[in-house]
Order: sequence, then structure tokens, then C-alpha cells
Amino acid sequence: MSAKTWQILTIARRVLIVLLTVVVLARPTWGAAPSQMRTADLDVLVVVDRTRSMVAEDGPGDVSRMALLKKDLKALSAELPSVRFGAITFGGEVVRTEMPFTYDTTAFDAWVDGLYAERAFDGSGSSVDAPREEVVDALERDRERYPERRRIVVFASDGENTRGGGDQESFSEVNDLSAGGVVLGYGTEQGGRMPWDDERPQDGYLKDGEGQEARSKIDLANLREIASQMGLESLHRTTTDPAEIATEASTWDSKLLTEESATGAKVSRVWIFGFPLIALLLWELWGHRRRGHEAEEVLS
Repeated sequence: MSAKTWQILTIARRVLIVLLTVVVLARPTWGAAPSQMRTADLDVLVVVDRTRSMVAEDGPGDVSRMALLKKDLKALSAELPSVRFGAITFGGEVVRTEMPFTYDTTAFDAWVDGLYAERAFDGSGSSVDAPREEVVDALERDRERYPERRRIVVFASDGENTRGGGDQESFSEVNDLSAGGVVLGYGTEQGGRMPWDDERPQDGYLKDGEGQEARSKIDLANLREIASQMGLESLHRTTTDPAEIATEASTWDSKLLTEESATGAKVSRVWIFGFPLIALLLWELWGHRRRGHEAEEVLS
């Protein structure tokens, strides 16, 4: 090999050493390493009544039904940290899926914090069977997508129907789609007053047709009938102690599943550039040693 060719190779080698050193120091990463997580095999669908009667102030210590419900849902998520939660709400006119099933209990708790009842006169009366189709659809979709998982339904309401127009539809389809759950009832048979506006208590309370303060009363018989149709237990919540919620959740026997995920940390690719860098450095050392021997031969 001529001296000129050797010189060109030396320059090229050193340029590559510099470039590869810069790349290695930058620590390139791409792709995602498959990761595993252990999760409970439960998907919990929470169905919440948002009608105005849910702000009636007949909970323990005159707390509103909605405030007690929110505390119960927080206790539920704390008791079941490894399950997926989804949420559907219904009011006088609107039924909507507020949250698709998610493992993110922080997001679920944030949703609970922001949960509110509809405003006065937002709807033309309430029907407890309003969310039936949405609930059945959500459970069917989840079963098709995740047949290995078990679905739990938590239905929270005061059971009060204030809209006429026919018999209440049955929730019996839910019985075939769920593996358990509970119907939570809020309110008292004596009833409670409902403020016009949660944020403006000075505006007073809703009035009935006779000008008296309207009172909303829990319909325990209706809630127990709904629970029977769904094949679930029913709980009349009359205390702020969440122990009942934790006890009920403990009865939903669950198994742990190992799930694969490709959303793990990005994979370091330094080694791809590190190996050729080491080879070039060894070549550079060999070149130095070769030149040293040549110099010794000239001097001798």
C-alpha cells in the first residue's frame, strides 16, 4: 500500500472516530422495549346519575348525595388500583360515556373530582333507565375486545323517576354481560332540599308547584328492582364511612393477568455505533504501533 493511500485511510479513520464518538455521546434511542405489567382482570364500569336530585342535601350531616357519591368512588378506586375504570353518566336529557376504560386511576379520580349534577331545568324530568342501552353497548364492546377480562358494574343513583311516558325498561341484559357489581343508592325516604345552584347557595332551593321547597326522596324499591335485574347487590349509602364500599369491592374476586405492552422505555442503540468505534480505535492504536516500529527500524 502506497504512503498516499495509507494517509487517506488514516484521515478517513480519524474522521469516522470523531463522528462515531459524537453519536455515542448523544446516546441514540429508538423503538420501545416490550414491557410486562400485572393487572387485575376486572373492568369496572361506573354509571352515575347526574340529575338535579343528586344534589339533595339529605346525606349524613346534610352532605349532598353527589358529595357522598364522589367520596365513595374515590374509595373504590383506592381499593382497586390495578383494574380498568370506565364511566357513563346520565341526566334529564343526556347520556354519555365520560371515560373509556383506562388503567389510569389518577385520571379517573380527576374525573370524579370534576363530576357535577345537571343544572336546574336542564332536562324535562329524569328516567333511571336512560343509560340502559349505553351500558349494554359498552359492556358488549369490551367483551368483544377483551374476552379474557371480567366486567363489573357500579350503578349509582337515587332511583327517582320524574318523567312520565311508560314503564321503566329492564336492565336484565346487564346480568349476562357482567360478573358482579353493586347498585349504590343515595338519599333518604324523608327526602332532601335541592339548591338552585351549587355555587350560589344564597339563591335558595327549588320550589314545587305550590311554592314550597321541593324535596327529592330516594326510591329504594326501584333501586332494588334494578339490582335484581342486573343480578347485583344493592347498598343504601347512609354513612360517609367508605368501609362498606371496600367490603363490597373485596367480594369481586379477581385474578392477576400479565399483559404485554410496547409502550415501555425507549431502547438504547448506542451499541450499534459503539462496536465500530472500538474497531476503529483498535485500528488507530495498531497504526501508531506500526509507525513506531518503522521509526525504530529507520534509527537502527
